[in-house]
Amino acid sequence: MSKTSEPQIVSRQPVIAVLGHVDHGKSSLLDFIRKSNVVDGEAGGITQRISAYEVKQKLSEGDIKSVTFLDTPGHAAFQSMRERGAEIADIAILIVSAEDGVKAQTIEAWKTIDVHKLPYVVAINKIDKPGADIQKTKNSLVENGIYVEGYGGDVPCVEISAKTGQGIDFLLETLLLLVEMNELKADLSTEATGYVLESFVDQKRGISATLIIKDGTLAGNGAIVAGTALSPIRIIEDFAGRLIKNPRAGQPIKVTGFDEIPKAGAIFVSSSDKKAMEILQSETKSNAIQTVLDPRIYRNAKVVIPVVIKADSLGTLDAVKMELKKRETDDVKIKIIAEGVGTISEGDIMLASSDEKTVIIGFAVKLEAKARDQADRFKIKPELFDIIYKLSEWFDTLVESRLPFEEKEIVLGTLKILRNFSSQKDKHVIGGRVETGKIQNNTVVKVIRRGVELGRGRIVELQSQKIKTDTVNEGNECGLMVESKVEMIPTDILEAILVEKLRI
Repeated sequence: MSKTSEPQIVSRQPVIAVLGHVDHGKSSLLDFIRKSNVVDGEAGGITQRISAYEVKQKLSEGDIKSVTFLDTPGHAAFQSMRERGAEIADIAILIVSAEDGVKAQTIEAWKTIDVHKLPYVVAINKIDKPGADIQKTKNSLVENGIYVEGYGGDVPCVEISAKTGQGIDFLLETLLLLVEMNELKADLSTEATGYVLESFVDQKRGISATLIIKDGTLAGNGAIVAGTALSPIRIIEDFAGRLIKNPRAGQPIKVTGFDEIPKAGAIFVSSSDKKAMEILQSETKSNAIQTVLDPRIYRNAKVVIPVVIKADSLGTLDAVKMELKKRETDDVKIKIIAEGVGTISEGDIMLASSDEKTVIIGFAVKLEAKARDQADRFKIKPELFDIIYKLSEWFDTLVESRLPFEEKEIVLGTLKILRNFSSQKDKHVIGGRVETGKIQNNTVVKVIRRGVELGRGRIVELQSQKIKTDTVNEGNECGLMVESKVEMIPTDILEAILVEKLRI
């Protein structure tokens, strides 16, 4: 695409990841949507790779909408693949079996969705099975903090059968509504950029990679750079292996001809100017540290922080490295993946892109314009400093935030709701009596009905005898305002809790 082209802003083809526990029907769902048969071809009947498919969905008004689906593995061993799918996707489907309810990888998949702040739909699958129990499945979702519509939350929930097709049209309609609400846009006049989904060696044709284009249009010539790998734009195929030209934002493509295996999850950029891409590749390679580090150094660490460092001189570069290394302990290790003198470049952004845990630190340097564009596009935030102790303070906070901890909930007391005076949006004015312990203002509360937690909220105002107070003790009645998405009724129990974070 020409750099001087007028912007061509359009609604972008959505990328939707399907996540869930092993054997809950992710591939079967896509199998039905695509009208093919993938599951029979999977080893052991379970997905062991991440795959991208493009389907065309007919809208109610007759228009055709293209959608890209990512099928992710459900087995515990493939967490990094699920992470990658969630990072690349715009929207997710969390699939849960109506026979099994919530399982270990269901929770892990939901946490992955939550961390990446993805809009999502819960699909309760296998409703055609004799052992299906939809009510029990929804209760198990609530018990694990996944609040669907009608159960204290606003997450859409659709009941489906990937075998018979029941409910799948409604699921697709719900997904496309989410797409519309999130207003996905792309500028088709720009050069194509996106992510490496996975890479592999084709024995006949060489190194290939599956890419997801997130913005722009791929030119008919030139080159693609992903990390330190480069491929000329020659053999470009769609998900089904058909040769295509000028694929656009939202499409999955297979590119063959890389000079090395690109790292899965890396950002790719492209240009019709092959020479410019070769220069970018050379710069990226020159910044990368080639030393092979003994993996045993990191084996027992609780936190490993990958770092790209740029400084204005070798002296300050050494000072920054020394300052970071002071923070290393048996539990915390710093892994410098690239370093150099000069401004933060597009190549530095490329190096950092393959691992979302990587931080880019600049000391007394600026961010190049192209690097800023790529950083903004892929939500990478280089940290810039010109005072060493400010850098140290920031890094200490970063380390603290990444150290693992467990949450311990301490129950302060319980309150029985006697009356619901009013509900406006998510704010509920209620009256109640403290049954045990005490209730405090500005604390988190669980909303419990017949022994089942429906959701959580927070006390934002507390009154006793119509006077504002911070605490109401056992046996006393009070009025309170609770901020929560859960509709509360008399006889519901509010359990006030404090959450303590304890280092593991």
